[in-house]
Amino acid sequence: MKVRTRIELLFCVFFISGFSGLIYESVWSHYVKLFLGHAAYAQTLVLVVFIGGLALGAWLVSARAERMRNPLRLYAIVEALTGILGLLFHTIFNTAIDWGYATLLPAACDQASSFCPAQWGLAAALLAPQSIMLGATFPLVSSAVLRLSNESPGHDIATLYFLNSLGAVLGVMASAFVLIPAIGLPGTLHTAGLANIGLAVVAYLLSKTPPPAMAIPQVHQPVATEERDSRRLVRILLATAFLTGLSSFIYEIVWIRMLSLVLGASTHSFELMLATFILGLALGGLWVRHKVDSVGDTVRFLAIVQLFMGVSAAATIPLYNGAFDFMAWMLSSVSRSDGGFVLFNLTSTAIALVVMLPATFCAGMTLPLITYRLLRSRSGERALGLVYAVNTVGAIAGVILTVHLLMGWLGLHGALVVGAAVDVLLGAALLIWIKPRSGRRGGNLWPAFVGVAALVIVASSFGIDDRRSASGVFRTGVARLSGNTAVIYHRDGKTATVDVVDSEAFRLIRTNGKSDASIMMTTTGTPSRDEFTMALLGALPLGHKPDAKTAAIIGFGSGMSTSVMLTSPTLERVDTIEIEPAMVEGAKLFRPVVNAAFDDPRSHIVIDDAKSYFARGKGRYDIIVSEPSNPWVSGVSSLFTEEFYARLSTYMNEGGILSQWLHTYEMDSQTLASILVAVSKTFPDFVIYSSIDSDIILIARKGGPPGKIDPAVMGYPKLKPLLDKLRIADAEVLQRRTVTHWSAIAPYILAFGAKPNSDFFPVVDQRASKTRFTQARADDFTALQASPVPMLEMFDRTVGPPAKRSSVMAVTFVDNATNEAWMIRDTVMGTGEIEPITFISVFEMNASLLHRWAVDCPADLPFAKMLAVTAVLADRINTRLPAEESTRFWDWLRNSRCGKTLAPDEHQWIDLFAAAGARDARQMAQRGAALLELKKGERSEPSEYAFLAAVTGEVCTGDTARANATLDNAYSWLRKGTREVETRMLRAQALAGAKCVAPAA
Repeated sequence: MKVRTRIELLFCVFFISGFSGLIYESVWSHYVKLFLGHAAYAQTLVLVVFIGGLALGAWLVSARAERMRNPLRLYAIVEALTGILGLLFHTIFNTAIDWGYATLLPAACDQASSFCPAQWGLAAALLAPQSIMLGATFPLVSSAVLRLSNESPGHDIATLYFLNSLGAVLGVMASAFVLIPAIGLPGTLHTAGLANIGLAVVAYLLSKTPPPAMAIPQVHQPVATEERDSRRLVRILLATAFLTGLSSFIYEIVWIRMLSLVLGASTHSFELMLATFILGLALGGLWVRHKVDSVGDTVRFLAIVQLFMGVSAAATIPLYNGAFDFMAWMLSSVSRSDGGFVLFNLTSTAIALVVMLPATFCAGMTLPLITYRLLRSRSGERALGLVYAVNTVGAIAGVILTVHLLMGWLGLHGALVVGAAVDVLLGAALLIWIKPRSGRRGGNLWPAFVGVAALVIVASSFGIDDRRSASGVFRTGVARLSGNTAVIYHRDGKTATVDVVDSEAFRLIRTNGKSDASIMMTTTGTPSRDEFTMALLGALPLGHKPDAKTAAIIGFGSGMSTSVMLTSPTLERVDTIEIEPAMVEGAKLFRPVVNAAFDDPRSHIVIDDAKSYFARGKGRYDIIVSEPSNPWVSGVSSLFTEEFYARLSTYMNEGGILSQWLHTYEMDSQTLASILVAVSKTFPDFVIYSSIDSDIILIARKGGPPGKIDPAVMGYPKLKPLLDKLRIADAEVLQRRTVTHWSAIAPYILAFGAKPNSDFFPVVDQRASKTRFTQARADDFTALQASPVPMLEMFDRTVGPPAKRSSVMAVTFVDNATNEAWMIRDTVMGTGEIEPITFISVFEMNASLLHRWAVDCPADLPFAKMLAVTAVLADRINTRLPAEESTRFWDWLRNSRCGKTLAPDEHQWIDLFAAAGARDARQMAQRGAALLELKKGERSEPSEYAFLAAVTGEVCTGDTARANATLDNAYSWLRKGTREVETRMLRAQALAGAKCVAPAA
């Protein structure tokens, strides 16, 4: 085989090696975060161990470079071992973390400290072997290529850098958008492992003829050879490699945090940003490969590149501010559809390229230039691994410095300027150090001066606009907060950027531009919708476990849920676990509403990852409240997996209560189903409450059904003022928030065929960013509650309307519909005091019309015209009034002046409505079926009512054959696009052989 052909084959091999290597980094991060969480030290550890392993592997090879007889054979062995470990990693990881959670953390870690050396050590041990072997690949392949041919060493080194980086870009994209969604984390690792083994086979076959020892001539440069080849030159260039690695990773971390505020903090956005960063490096390597062998003074060229890199990085600030406007324009121009999501991702990539590409392009040139120059010095072949190792150590330093010092001290803008200053001053120092070609220092001083001046001007003239960064443009489509809002707190924390914003109505706390909580700070204003959710997240578990002694809350938010929990007179300790310190600092601005969270001696605020904190503890909890951020935020979906709930239950006392927040906005039914199925694996029966229409709360009990709410909780002296403010006056009002139990809704949810959300098959993480963009809504529960027949109540007798009238604030469909039902009753029957409403609704108009018909029998209102009106009113009367009141209503209508004149076939409709109101399944089936025969082919509101009543009755009475037959002909009575959720529910219940539960005695 020709020498050039062998080299080109090695280029292809190293391209695929880069592809599999970044798959490992991406997937290992997913795995290790499951053990370490997403605290700053955990994120740092993942990068440090991976990058440190690369450095160690490269250094080990460099130390033995000149003694290696056949580097290609050794490369084949390394690839084979990497592939085998990739195939075994999932099993090794599961075994290790099970032992870690069960034995290591409780024994070796102190719960009072978020730092546990044993935990770090175990995580490092899981990643180190593969990382070290991946680090050895570049110097081994480079040695093999340069031993085969030394005609254009600079070109070949740069080509290897380029192809490996390009493969890495494709590996990141394939992992995020193709492999993990299709085959999960284990399958993705197996794909990379098999690729490594295939590469090992190819490399082994190519290694059968060992290449000769490397012989690259040391050419004379314009600068004196003896000076360039001195030890001083080696130290300076290695220091340059270290510092450029440090600055590059400052850029990477800061840019990812900055762009998260524009593109969103989802996993897909992170992968796009990472791929863009690596692509810039690849393109820089591609361009310089044609220049490196003929550039002349390599060190001077390197110095100019450093200057350009630093100035380009600082210049990203004005470009970044403009990115908010560009994203807002894009979102206003595309539809929120699957096609629009593709355009959103393309736009996100374009924005990342504009911000990152200039500086990363320069960064991609630095290592080939440094390696090439040292290769022609006394370092020789050792330079191949040495430069890579030193550069990687610099990257580690950049990660630690940025995460733990720069962002906290200086913010994103300051951290970016520090990175830019490192590059500019490094370039200036190199220019000053080398002797110019003309022999005059001025030829080098003026580029250094221009670079430093440009950095100072750009850094001092442009800053990050807080009103833009807090806007959440990726969700709202608004590039900048309006003039009537004020950012009263801004902090670039270790894991997120936190803002507290005052609007005209509320005070909000935002994480990476996304609102996490809002509170009305005045005593006279209307409460925010978030206040209902935060209050019920604490009040509901207290109602189900009034004797609780210990509680834990995952996520601090505004601190309101913690404050609600502390109203309990029996709780002795409440631990609130928050991952971001800036969140707790920002929440202090919600005082005095949340004073208890900070001042009550029973309150303990912990800055840590929840899973790690629980595992290190020796105690157990009576209540755990889980209210993390939205599942589309990168890493948060792991708090909604079946593995998490299984482990969480081990930290609960027997009979303990889980209170889990979920949203139904920006989420489709399939995604919501995957979370509910995951919960059911550990808690086989739980109750679903609605706090507001877009938020639900799951209440589950360890070891049994959740049970009923103890009304005593409503009387807690410290809780009552808040409940009064929210107009949740008694236990019945609280009970009306019940949607249903898992046992009743399970057939419907399981019919979606959704896999449970899992750590290793992250359904939610992969779907949630798209559903956020498309603004999908999982309105299934609201649709079932809005069904014209009391379907949920008949399958779950714990669900039902309150027995008496009460005035509530209408923040859910059920609240509003209940108020409307009582208004309809009073208007039609002409009894009681009608509460004033703010606008005339269709129900009020129809109720007045039905009253007129019943009392006056006007000639212009025959029953044929009134049937549709009556069916519309039956939607509210039969579902939102108790059975006794519904029966009284229909009896009154039957016995009204006009009701007594109805023909027998007209009476059938009143009888059907009355049967539904009484929850009489047999009568619903019989009367509904009879009316369907009369209405076949007529698609109207009455025919839809008869259809739903008939099928509900048939399923409830166990006549599933008839129910399925009726469902098969649904098109005969249903208008297109209507009653789809109810139809799916009835089909699922029929297939499951469900029957209605008998009414409670």
